[in-house]
Amino acid sequence: MLSVKALSLQKHTCRTRNRAALLFCSLAISAINNESLAAENQKPLGQIVPGLTMTGELRGRYEAWNFFEPGLPSVTTPTDHEYDFWATRTRLGLKLETDWVDGLVQTQHVGLYDLPANAFAPAVGPLGLGGAYYRDNESRSKSLSDLHLQELWLNFKMGWLGAPGLNLKLGRFGVNEGLEYKTGDKSFDFLKTSRVSQRLIGNFDFTHAGRRFDGFSVVYDKPDYNFTATGVRPTQGGFNIDVQSQISALDVFYTALTSKRNALLPGTEARLFYLYYNDARNIRVVDNRPLAQRSFAKDDNVRVHTIGTHSLTLLPIGPGQFDALVWGAYQFGDWTDQEHRAWAGTAELGYQFSQLPLKPWFRGGYTRSSGDDDRNDGTHKTFFQVLPTVRLQALFPFYNLMNIEDTYAQFIVSPLDNVQVQMNYHHLALSSTDDLFYAGAGATSRTGSFGYFGRNGGGSRDVGQLIDVSLSHKLNDHVSWNMYYGHVFGGTAMSNAYTNNKNADYGFVEVQFNF
Repeated sequence: MLSVKALSLQKHTCRTRNRAALLFCSLAISAINNESLAAENQKPLGQIVPGLTMTGELRGRYEAWNFFEPGLPSVTTPTDHEYDFWATRTRLGLKLETDWVDGLVQTQHVGLYDLPANAFAPAVGPLGLGGAYYRDNESRSKSLSDLHLQELWLNFKMGWLGAPGLNLKLGRFGVNEGLEYKTGDKSFDFLKTSRVSQRLIGNFDFTHAGRRFDGFSVVYDKPDYNFTATGVRPTQGGFNIDVQSQISALDVFYTALTSKRNALLPGTEARLFYLYYNDARNIRVVDNRPLAQRSFAKDDNVRVHTIGTHSLTLLPIGPGQFDALVWGAYQFGDWTDQEHRAWAGTAELGYQFSQLPLKPWFRGGYTRSSGDDDRNDGTHKTFFQVLPTVRLQALFPFYNLMNIEDTYAQFIVSPLDNVQVQMNYHHLALSSTDDLFYAGAGATSRTGSFGYFGRNGGGSRDVGQLIDVSLSHKLNDHVSWNMYYGHVFGGTAMSNAYTNNKNADYGFVEVQFNF
């Protein structure tokens, strides 16, 4: 039975249905018209001349939140834990493709409308993503918009110099670690994208602004392996819609050697990677020490080294396909004036009955990351997630991969080749009760916000249970739409942090047009 809060969430959806429906229908009609024009012109949509193509994206999303509700003193302004807002994202670019160099210049406009002004509480942070958008932008306005340069890069192909497979990319571009190449197998690439990639570095494109990176990337790609080395500084982005500005006090270096699928073992790829993160922003770090004891990153830098690996297998067995994933990482370095030592690991198994109707896919897994069990021993032991696309592992992003134990089950069906329905169950607990319950997705601003925030679970490990369902429907090569709804049955740790309401709901509907 739905709670009163969940019913209220549905009322919010109904109240704004005309506005959202108008936006979504307009996008779909535009897409259909453009596709018809492309067919009439007998050339790919957006192509100007061979080798030069106009690219574009138009995305609209309506989000409704009924977040956990903290208890506040009577003198404090009441918080907006229940609200809705909508957003649009428009990207327009020119893509160059030649035998010796590729390139892209892309602009982006982001619009956020009806954000909540009071969806923030000092002890627990933003109350849902609406509060994060409002707090991360300097204007602190309920409606925000920004036009900026999203990408500008050239990728030089060194084959003409006698080094086929060697590429050098310079400029502003996206970085999604773990996704250095794709196989072309739909199921395998789905697992790479949703379960492997962007755990530590990602474009964070689920948010309306995303993030990008300024720097270089060297790639040596061969049939059996891929070597990548990338040195970058991230832009602002994610919840801060000013993606134009670079976070110049933050340096990232990432390198990976990937054995491609079937190169060493049948149906299997494997990766070794190293990641270096150096943060010297004038921002106080977030950890389980009292606020006065936490240093500013500029005084004693956050320098974190991460070494890790993953192995992903997908094999035909019986009437379907068996899949297995192992991912692990170990960290060392300096957490301002403390040493840093931390770890995280994931193991998953699945089986898809690919020859049956609906192609049912059953998957399950276990993830655990270290937490800090002693704030006074001079060693910071909380796993640091760096700059991830956090929603790939947390579809309801009130948690992340820091100080967490996550036992989960996943069920996926495909009624049609272009329709996927996914249901998930998560049982969540804290790895260490002496540490905080963390959320966030890494640095999104040069000043003001560290990028992560923590809540005190009051000595309890029990975060709660999350159930959710999502639907993805690709109408054609250019138009798709998605729906999501998740509900959290909060545990004791949530009731300690959010004394007025330990449960939460989140849902959205979006439509996207690409060419």
